[in-house]
Amino acid sequence: MKKFAYILTLAVVALSACDVLDVQPYHSIPSSEAITNAAQVESAIIGCYDALQSGGYYGLNYIIWGDLPADNLSHSGITITWADISNNTILADNGLVESTWAAIYGALSRINNALDQIPAIDTTNMPEPKKYAAMAELRFLRALAHYDLMRLFGPVPIRDKPVSNDEQSLNPPRRSIADVLELVNSDLDFAIEHLAPTLKRGRAAQPAAQALKARVALHQYYLTQNTQLLEQAITLATAVINHPALEIEPDYATLFNGNPNKESIFEISYNEQDRNLTARYFAHTSIAGGRYEFKPTDIYLNAFHNDDLRKDISVKFAGTAPYAVKFNDVSSGTDPVYVLRLAEMYLIRAEAGVLLQNSTQSILADINVIRQRAGLQPANISSYTGLSLEIEAQRQKEFAFEGHRWFDLIRTGRALDVLENVTSINQTLFPIPQAELIANDNPGMYQNDDY
Repeated sequence: MKKFAYILTLAVVALSACDVLDVQPYHSIPSSEAITNAAQVESAIIGCYDALQSGGYYGLNYIIWGDLPADNLSHSGITITWADISNNTILADNGLVESTWAAIYGALSRINNALDQIPAIDTTNMPEPKKYAAMAELRFLRALAHYDLMRLFGPVPIRDKPVSNDEQSLNPPRRSIADVLELVNSDLDFAIEHLAPTLKRGRAAQPAAQALKARVALHQYYLTQNTQLLEQAITLATAVINHPALEIEPDYATLFNGNPNKESIFEISYNEQDRNLTARYFAHTSIAGGRYEFKPTDIYLNAFHNDDLRKDISVKFAGTAPYAVKFNDVSSGTDPVYVLRLAEMYLIRAEAGVLLQNSTQSILADINVIRQRAGLQPANISSYTGLSLEIEAQRQKEFAFEGHRWFDLIRTGRALDVLENVTSINQTLFPIPQAELIANDNPGMYQNDDY
């Protein structure tokens, strides 16, 4: 009974957003008869994107997890649960962490319900190629959700089928990181094969699957030391960089004006009905609707060279109080959230090149694409250690407040060296929510160390 209650709670949290595009989404799939044609599949897919908009996921929390536990943001508001994350003193009953767990597993529930029904649709109602394309889009989203869970919590339950009433389905064990990554890579391989290469704002296309797999491959190298993964990351990043519809925007500011641009590979779209809460939480209290729950740190502000254009584009001041402005539509909440953009592919290719000790000139060429767009002179660094630190520094400034910094430092094993409040490797994973541990009595569902 406890487990049924928790599933219902999860569903309410995960379904709290509304539709993202001009198709009425399915928020649930009540029976095997729910999806019988292409139009219903489209509604189900939009419902899955809708789940990513949740405030527990990309609508707020998951973006903040990338900066607040690290050194780009500090807590400036009054909510204790946010303060605990900023101080790296998170408790297992932290409601914000629980809302992220619930939101992502809620998204997986929608995705798996749709995937389960598409193969049975009569081909007169949906031809096989369209079925494969739809399943590819959903499997991209499933890969993203599992990967996001894994990098926040470590080993997690895998959800690759709809939840049923049997004990194993209701009370799944945590699975190893290797198992999670096996599913992630399988889903991404399918997505790369069957997604169209044409970009569509707010939807996944082949370049998004390639870009995510490049990110995963680089991460997986640090876990396995398998250099073939670095070659794979370079190949995939290069394929995305060479996509004819993608290019680095010459003006960094255009990335944050809410309009379409040529650098976005995959983003979560919002509108006035489906609000992104992040601008409100960043904005200073002198701005109508601003909560000023987080502020840029002195460490971040002092990291910039005087010529770097990104600082003034990313941060404004209310008197002497800095506040982040990459998300700036406080009143309507329509700011998109970048999940993948082209600048990351250059820095992934550069980082993989450093780890392979490739030509320093080719590595510098990729780094300097990012530096020169920022108004900086080209770097001229000869050592691989220096190049590695330069990539880390560019990633910090390039993707600040977009949800990267914490995960970058965890991936490279640099968190304990860089972050003052992180003194134990056990702090680099978030706690499994206490509510899940109470509801799930599987012996394989256990808490992370030191929580």
